[in-house]
Amino acid sequence: MEKLQKTYSLIKSPIDERRAEFSLLWEKGSDLEIFRELCFCVCTPQTSAHKSWNAALMLFEKKLLEKGSIDRISEVLKNCGVRFHNNKAHYIVQNRKEFYPNTKKIIEEILLKDDPQSILCDQVTGWGMKEAAHFIRNIGFGDKACILDRHILRQLVIYNVIPEIPKTLSKTIYKKIDADMKAFSQKCNIPLDALDLVFWYEETGEIFK
Repeated sequence: MEKLQKTYSLIKSPIDERRAEFSLLWEKGSDLEIFRELCFCVCTPQTSAHKSWNAALMLFEKKLLEKGSIDRISEVLKNCGVRFHNNKAHYIVQNRKEFYPNTKKIIEEILLKDDPQSILCDQVTGWGMKEAAHFIRNIGFGDKACILDRHILRQLVIYNVIPEIPKTLSKTIYKKIDADMKAFSQKCNIPLDALDLVFWYEETGEIFK
């Protein structure tokens, strides 16, 4: 734990900047910008965060998020290196029907309910608990859910929070590890959304999204 806290102290300033950016997105961001974040998270399964974010930015710049066809969206995803680009293009268009243009209002109503992560997991097409948590963190509510990707799970094993990386992550298992990580966050006195970024830094050497 001492090593973890030392790492946190070394990178606390850029982590605080990134956390502030997440909060500002929710406070000042438009419906389309919030929807862009949702689409970014739809792109991330089995695709790197960098490639997924580049794809989301490209769709945003080309105005394809709000009115692009499945074929045009798929083409952009493919060119950006997003895996399963055809399926994910379908997911983006389906989610556009459900969440845009009143994205912030719809998401805000979900965030006020018990277990918004599970609700988002069920209502957003093309993602699971991890992607729902990623979205929640990236719009400034990182205290509500843990992003349990392979990097985070590996760090949780290293710090003896969990005995091993589970072979599957059902909702029940996910929520158990989520609770364990939240308890560990309190124990080491590192905010949950900062702990995620510290773990990511430990694994990749960078602070991203």
